[in-house]
Amino acid sequence: MGTEIDVRKVVKYPPEALVSAIPVDLTAGDNKVAEYVVFSPRILVFQGFSFSRVDGLNFYANVDGFAKAVNLDNLGAVKGLDYEEDLKFPAVKSCTLKIYAPTAVSGYQLRHRVIVFEPTTVLKLLFGLELTHRDRELAKKYGLEELLKATIAKPFELWGGVEKIFTMTEKLSSSGNIARIVVPEGYKAILMSISVLRPDSAGKAYIDVSRDDVETLHLDPYCLANLSYNVPMRVVGLDKIVIDLDVRVSGDYYVRVVYGLGKLTVREKIMWKLGLSDEEKRVAESLDLYDRVEAGVE
Repeated sequence: MGTEIDVRKVVKYPPEALVSAIPVDLTAGDNKVAEYVVFSPRILVFQGFSFSRVDGLNFYANVDGFAKAVNLDNLGAVKGLDYEEDLKFPAVKSCTLKIYAPTAVSGYQLRHRVIVFEPTTVLKLLFGLELTHRDRELAKKYGLEELLKATIAKPFELWGGVEKIFTMTEKLSSSGNIARIVVPEGYKAILMSISVLRPDSAGKAYIDVSRDDVETLHLDPYCLANLSYNVPMRVVGLDKIVIDLDVRVSGDYYVRVVYGLGKLTVREKIMWKLGLSDEEKRVAESLDLYDRVEAGVE
């Protein structure tokens, strides 16, 4: 049975890139491995798909009412769990990820990433979403329709805003804290990757990530990349990011965490609806940041 995911419960500072890494028990036939629900008006972009190699399995995605909009014919010919497939697609209404299996498979390993965006005027134009009166005003003010005809929108930088990068490596033999990242005042922390010495079976331990007291990720190391590789993600914290290990089967667990720090900008405060000082308000008004952020041109 696949997991229903409501991104409203876990996304706090969009755009954010969340990773799903939980094995699934497949029965013969079609299996729903994940279903994203109630995310409108936010826009989701799916990428970072990684699969263990099992011959005869077929992955597909039903997107925005289109059946098998994305398809991988045979998961016996994929790159493997330490790498990501060259696969990226958006969803604005619904998305269900499925795997067809000719016979039952227990504890199948897979992983994917979903980037969650707030729908700016630019994104609404790009994805053909209905514009409000306010959107039409902003589109006219900045000439967005003409701009999108003349240029290609720049891809989102997963680790944008990071000024310093840190790596932490830990070995734990029992449940405990892997990392507690306390964010300095005036900064943001961004969790960028978690990789492991991958265990040989599912359910031996779980990695839980919370930030600013919001439980955000629940990962099985059995589905993560090995220590030599990264699992790109973007989880933003303004207060703290806490990463814990919940051990279910005794053993040694090696974990590598990569995170970054960057100054919290006026643009980000506007985007995340945070309070501004009088000086920050003056800067925002002088640079037209309120409208530019809302339109998606800043």
